[in-house]
Amino acid sequence: MRKILLALCCLAVLGLCAWLQADTPPADKAAVSVELKLLDAGTGKPIAGIVRVFKVFETKPLVLSGLYDRMRGLNKEADRLGWQVVSSSGNTVSLPRTKLRIEAVSGLESNRASREIDLTEKPPKEISLTLTTILHPEKAGLVAGNTHLHLMNLKADDAEEYLKQIPAADRLKVLFLSYLERAKDDATYITNRYPVGDLKQFDVTGVLVNNGEEHRHNFASHGQGYGHVMFLNLKQLYKPVSLGPGITGSGTDDQPLRLGIEDARKQGGTIIWCHNTFGSEDIPNALANRLDALNVFDGSRSGTFEEGYYRYLNLGMRMPISTGTDWFLYDFARVYAKVAGKLTIASWLEALKAGRCQATNGPLLSLTVDGKDIGEVMNLAGPMKVNVELTATGRHDFQRLELVRNGRVIHFAAAKLKDGVWSAKIQQEIRIEEPSWLAGRIESSTKNEFDRQLFAHTSPIYLDFAGKRVFDIEAARNMQKQMEEARDEIRTRGKFNDDASRDKILEIYSEAAKEIAHRINQRAK
Repeated sequence: MRKILLALCCLAVLGLCAWLQADTPPADKAAVSVELKLLDAGTGKPIAGIVRVFKVFETKPLVLSGLYDRMRGLNKEADRLGWQVVSSSGNTVSLPRTKLRIEAVSGLESNRASREIDLTEKPPKEISLTLTTILHPEKAGLVAGNTHLHLMNLKADDAEEYLKQIPAADRLKVLFLSYLERAKDDATYITNRYPVGDLKQFDVTGVLVNNGEEHRHNFASHGQGYGHVMFLNLKQLYKPVSLGPGITGSGTDDQPLRLGIEDARKQGGTIIWCHNTFGSEDIPNALANRLDALNVFDGSRSGTFEEGYYRYLNLGMRMPISTGTDWFLYDFARVYAKVAGKLTIASWLEALKAGRCQATNGPLLSLTVDGKDIGEVMNLAGPMKVNVELTATGRHDFQRLELVRNGRVIHFAAAKLKDGVWSAKIQQEIRIEEPSWLAGRIESSTKNEFDRQLFAHTSPIYLDFAGKRVFDIEAARNMQKQMEEARDEIRTRGKFNDDASRDKILEIYSEAAKEIAHRINQRAK
């Protein structure tokens, strides 16, 4: 009896296995290999961009073989976004035989395309998504650049692939790496292995890449100190690259950033203060016209334009706005600079230093005042009316476009959707009765494809009045207060060889406070 039962069980198992085998497709039919391409709607030609793929009715994107991970090097929260790179020549990718939804974008310039496709039976050899270009910065001579990038914990081959694939897919045209030293940790900073200067091996991607230096002082391994400043288009590194025992692990806080800044200036380098208001030596160097631009939101969305950027503008400084992404390309953040003539590293930096630029991770802005463009200076002899036109265009609902005068919003317009594009426009006649600067920005809580809050801000158009620039006494007094707070912090946290070395550092801040007091007195006369 037991033999009969055993035989029946065996037959049942064999039958089940046969049924399962018949229902399950062979391994080579479980997935399909296809050529994935992105096409420009205007030209029909292939373009680079990023995609993510979902099974229909699912919200978790698939991990695809054959594509480079756009979120490489970032945290798991970024990985869940699922974006991957498609090169301009297309990529072969393995996809499951099921119904899929594919999403794609190309830089900030395209719309966001979506397509559903059923690969269950007779899958195609090629899948393409057509993207419509909604922004045309090149028509205005605007060139997208990222001024601040480090990579870490990648092997050399992976770093090369990262720099060849992702910047081009983001439609960047200019990219600056930054050499950085930090005790022990910098052993993993793969971008430190590139030589200073132009990195010609990346020209084939259509992106000009230059390697410079992030010169910095910290009181601790991370965080603030005298500050962080970038030197771009150097001929050689300024050393020591990093200052202070907090970041170097030894030595003293005897040396200011100013010595490195002066050396970089002699080399013909471009000097950009980074991380908004991080550090304390930005004000002394800005007052002495040693800074060429200010990076906002490079590495974090900290601070506001009012407490950071506007404090320079309200003291009459010509300070262009800039940005980058610091560690990895975690966002679409870039500077569009208006380049005259042939695009080179030098011509792009000249455009940035001239203030013909805007920083954004979303919409593209335009601003004119009586036909004058961003970065230009108007000289008004007396009170008069000027015509201002400000626009914003992008693929996301940026919510509100704002016109700013001397740090205060004076007009705004809501973003509106038309033909799949969000836009807003402000056209106003404004009476000018004092020195002014005008700039455009957005105010938005919307997030982009990388889950980053949108921002966009132009450099100003300056309106000097009766030979005078803007000068806000309250802003000046706040700067004086910041200089005193910096002196107190240096006295408390600094490690010096002797009192004379400490006093030499403190004198930099005393001189800045005196210069601000002088400007206040001059304006009061």
